[in-house]
Amino acid sequence: MKVGIDPDLTKSGVAVVVNGKIIFIKSLGFSELIAYVVGLTHEHGVVTVLLEDVDNKKPVFPKRLKQTNKGQNPLLQYVGHAPSQSGSAMKVNLSIAEDLGKVKATARLIKEVLEDNGIRVQLVKPLRGPIKAAKKNSSYFNKITGWTGRSNEDSRDAALIALFG
Repeated sequence: MKVGIDPDLTKSGVAVVVNGKIIFIKSLGFSELIAYVVGLTHEHGVVTVLLEDVDNKKPVFPKRLKQTNKGQNPLLQYVGHAPSQSGSAMKVNLSIAEDLGKVKATARLIKEVLEDNGIRVQLVKPLRGPIKAAKKNSSYFNKITGWTGRSNEDSRDAALIALFG
């Protein structure tokens, strides 16, 4: 039995896979997630928990930022090598960085609390390539996994982590 977790601040995606087949997929709040996974281990014994390693994700996305008039990336202002930019692209990226920081903290807490309960957690790199496309596209996800129930992006990502992580 594998449990895939896509961490998020409010509700994390959780999926359970047995013998390559998804048997559970849902988004759960922090305390629900912990109780669910702990309950699975008490009921079924050893469970493999795969948690997306969000520390691999970069906090800002420099390619999306507009270049300054000198052709320099505005991210360099943080290290003192480029003029400052007060445009909306910078604000958006800072907001993304803040949200990602919250997700990273949640992932660390999930790992710590599960390990405190005697559950081994394996960090897996975020998925890439054609498999990752199934996160956004529910029909493609259903086609490659055989799942027919409801799902959202976070729960699909969790299932993909459990299946391919």
